[in-house]
Amino acid sequence: MDEEKAIGLVSDVWRFPVKSLGGERLRRAFVGPFGVLGDRRHAVLDEKGRVLSARRASALLGFSARYVDGEAADVLQVTTPRGVVVGLDDDAIESELWPILDGPGRIVRTAGSVHDIAPIHIVTSTSLGELGRQVGDEEIDRRRFRANLIVEPQSPEPFIESSWVGQRVQLGDAGPVLDVISPTERCAVTTFDPDTLERRPEVHGAIARERDNFFGVYASVVRPGWLSVGDSLVAAGDATGAFASS
Repeated sequence: MDEEKAIGLVSDVWRFPVKSLGGERLRRAFVGPFGVLGDRRHAVLDEKGRVLSARRASALLGFSARYVDGEAADVLQVTTPRGVVVGLDDDAIESELWPILDGPGRIVRTAGSVHDIAPIHIVTSTSLGELGRQVGDEEIDRRRFRANLIVEPQSPEPFIESSWVGQRVQLGDAGPVLDVISPTERCAVTTFDPDTLERRPEVHGAIARERDNFFGVYASVVRPGWLSVGDSLVAAGDATGAFASS
């Protein structure tokens, strides 16, 4: 790998086993065609079989999910806001979801993954720092943005990831290759504190005012592979051109 082309280092890896529920922080993960293995592989359905997100049911953010077998992304475990831990086939899930959905709900495993635009979402630490400054926070909670990768960029410039759109990047010496395809448009979910669910409209307000409502970038997976915290993020050519292997 040509370290001179490095544009950052991976500082955090996150996986969200159930769409709109809290997720798990990882040290190492496999990235396949659907993104981080097991990411958004499950979804909450309402009584009509519709996929629910935190946009419609913000209380889902008070639940969290993890895999008992983390490396294989197998055996889902959900922790409810009351601290009750249940498995995917546990009937207690419906009783825990009922009060927040105003009716029956269930968690199902999907055929692929349930992503909004693309399977990988990237945010940089400098962007988080600048947004925190804009809203008067010493350190804004990165979990608000539900990104898969938090990158420490080589450049001190905030929002530098916007300039990566259209680029192809490689993670680690032989890790996954990604095409950065678009900026990430934000919604009101960013206003909710991940722990208390208290709303802070100024977070989304600053993004809308200062960044035309975009924060972070989406990427698609060109080549699968393992990634780890500490891996370099290296520019590997144009997103529409040939992969520049090193």
